[in-house]
Amino acid sequence: MSVLRGELGVAEAARQHDVNESLIHSWKAQFLEAGRARLAGDRPNQGMSLLERENDRLKRMVAEKELELDIARKVRRL
Repeated sequence: MSVLRGELGVAEAARQHDVNESLIHSWKAQFLEAGRARLAGDRPNQGMSLLERENDRLKRMVAEKELELDIARKVRRL
């Protein structure tokens, strides 16, 4: 943020964070573009909602498979 406010130069920020100056420029550009997009009405959280639903679906699948394995192990012991 200090680079965006002009309080710190890119070179100094890069030294402080031990990264290449081009990375600072890239981060700055990405941050500014995301801000412009959000102000224009883009809703990036909609994609996250899809990922959250997929994550929930996969968690349920794993839980079902764990239950199936647990039942199979118990049956083998009989």
